[in-house]
Amino acid sequence: MLVAAVTAALVGVGGTLWSPMLAKQVVDELASATANPAGILLLAGVLVGSTITSAISAYLLARVGCALVASLRCRLIEKLLRLPVGSFDRESTGERVSRVVSDCEAISGLVTRQAVNVLIGGLLLAGSVVMLLLLDLRLTLTLLGCVAASFAVVVPASSLLAGLSRRIQDRTAKLSGILTHVLSEVRLVKAFTAEARERERSCEEVEGIKRLGLHVAGIDATLGPLMTLATTAAIIVILIYGTSRVSRGEIGIGTLIAFILCTFNITTPLVQLAGFAAELQRAKGASGRIGAILIEAEEEVDRGDVSRQDSGTVSRQDSGTLEFRDVSFAYPGQSSEILQGIDLVFRPGTTTALVGASGNGKTTILSLIERFYEPTRGGIHYGGRPVSDLALAAWRGRIGYVPQGAPIMPGSVRDNIVYGMTGDCSDEMVRMGAERAGALSFIERLPGGFDTVLTEQGSNLSGGQRQRIAIARMFLRNPDILILDEATSNLDSETEYHVRLALQSLMRGRTNIIVAHRLATIMHADRIYLLEGGRISGVGKHDELVATHRQYARMVERQFRRVPEDAVLN
Repeated sequence: MLVAAVTAALVGVGGTLWSPMLAKQVVDELASATANPAGILLLAGVLVGSTITSAISAYLLARVGCALVASLRCRLIEKLLRLPVGSFDRESTGERVSRVVSDCEAISGLVTRQAVNVLIGGLLLAGSVVMLLLLDLRLTLTLLGCVAASFAVVVPASSLLAGLSRRIQDRTAKLSGILTHVLSEVRLVKAFTAEARERERSCEEVEGIKRLGLHVAGIDATLGPLMTLATTAAIIVILIYGTSRVSRGEIGIGTLIAFILCTFNITTPLVQLAGFAAELQRAKGASGRIGAILIEAEEEVDRGDVSRQDSGTVSRQDSGTLEFRDVSFAYPGQSSEILQGIDLVFRPGTTTALVGASGNGKTTILSLIERFYEPTRGGIHYGGRPVSDLALAAWRGRIGYVPQGAPIMPGSVRDNIVYGMTGDCSDEMVRMGAERAGALSFIERLPGGFDTVLTEQGSNLSGGQRQRIAIARMFLRNPDILILDEATSNLDSETEYHVRLALQSLMRGRTNIIVAHRLATIMHADRIYLLEGGRISGVGKHDELVATHRQYARMVERQFRRVPEDAVLN
């Protein structure tokens, strides 16, 4: 397609360059009263043909540019999805979205519109200069002097756009980040009547973008008239100087007409090249930020040997014990360790609970199991081998995670149940998973059943319904290791009862890891680890810890002790 576009551009430019010479011939023939109709028809045919081929070239080049930007966007999205979780802790989601949308749009303007102009304009400019030199050297030098004088003013002005464009894109990305956070948590904003605060924060960025935009508009408004003035002045100078030479008999009237037509052929590309320079400055900042992600950003580390059969696909027969061996961890950029030399054992077919106050490392342990982060010291092993030996996708394919709140992705109920499944899931499989999770009854009552489209964050479902859809997803996923992170918190007693029944069915025969603040949910666990200050301060069953661990016994007493009625009223 690119070859066809360039070929059509060459044909169009050739016709445009040839037409002044044909016009010179026709004018000279008319001046000598020997007009040839064939010459006039040839001139008209060349003009129409060059117009058509130029239009074809512009369309084909635009298609190439659109395909290029689409490929860039897909590469950027793929790269963002391969970045480690830690990188998203350092930059907001809205700013990353702005890279895909706004920055790629800036590059799109360069490659789909300006690239067409610079190719055709460059060819036309070079050819026109050659034609002008052939027509008359003295007139050509006069024209080039006028052009050089105008560009001495235009080029410095256009260079100012680089810094301004970069600042606009930075503030646009910041605004995108603010709005992404605000609109995703709009219920929190309204509940705390924070609309005025968020409006003020957003409008501050909008005003900053407006001020920078006005500076850019001022420069653009100056560049356009300057180029028009330069073009008009050049034509006037050529007309005056050329007419004087015609009157002296140094050149013919046909030569002057051809020269003026060639002047238009040279001034139009110059305007296009000036526009390209301005657009290039806008795209430089965007391409720098995109390059920082595509080239510089480190991807999620996957040291697993994907060529080995046991790391690419993992069977249930390979299920083994998951162990933390002297694991310590500190988040990137932080000196203090969240975990300090902990040892954990999660055996197949058992339920292990992690208990402790907030901030003691329970969620961090889950993140390390999922390999969202790597331990700063020590190692995690599964079946006696480091989990880093397993391909990342294969390892995470063994894990099922039911978090607190059970996030809902955009799409239908069915889309959410089969989310992340690599193979085809029949309607019968989806229905069976929903039934085992205790979700079938309420799904069938929805307006569209399994095809009901869920709103953002699943706000048209209750908390218990979202949890049961997450559990249905786990039945289809059939993981070896099941992680339940506060899976029954914030539910009323009736809903919690139904969710517990579904979880009991799901947990059979798996390595179950439970994180919970409510001790009633982990009393029957096979093993309980109590975390304090990033260390394991106690391990055992519920009754053992109550008898031997003072802190655990105090936690149990606080949660199960009945509060006096007068204390509640006071």
